[in-house]
Amino acid sequence: MGDITKSTHAKYAKILLKIFEIIKNKYNLTVNKEDIFKIKFMKEYYIKEDLEKKMIVIFIPLKSLKKFRRIQYFFIKEFESYIPNTYLSVLSIRTIKPLKYQKISKTGSYSWSFTNVADDIIRDMLFPGNIVGKRIFFFSNEDVFIQIYLEDKYKNFNNSKINLVTRSLHSLIHKKIHIVLTS
Repeated sequence: MGDITKSTHAKYAKILLKIFEIIKNKYNLTVNKEDIFKIKFMKEYYIKEDLEKKMIVIFIPLKSLKKFRRIQYFFIKEFESYIPNTYLSVLSIRTIKPLKYQKISKTGSYSWSFTNVADDIIRDMLFPGNIVGKRIFFFSNEDVFIQIYLEDKYKNFNNSKINLVTRSLHSLIHKKIHIVLTS
């Protein structure tokens, strides 16, 4: 687990542009690639038992992610077939505002709260799966355990990808997460 170096970042950026061209030609999409690929930073996550499988998490601005949603499924599918044993997740950069600053700026919206931001990160991470349920368990030693029920229509998720997603989500939002695939 760790930040990606500049050389690895450049390598992945070239691969992302190649995959973008493949998708553009294969699916006849007209999307401005300069608008989409305003990548702020990337992170890699590994499973300790299996260092060959890794997950690349790309962080882009929220406006760019909204535009990217149209081709995200095809992009992830092509990326994972282009680079074996590597999974891709695209997240937006979100800000958490403390409640007292929301009151000062009179923007008392729950969309800036930690809970909402964490839910959005989980939803982005599990794309294109559909979250059908979520249970939150509180234990006496102040541990919080989140169990997510995921419907996988497109058969995108396998055990190694789910392990990488839970590891990366644990690192991002500091909660224990368990993902259950439903049929």
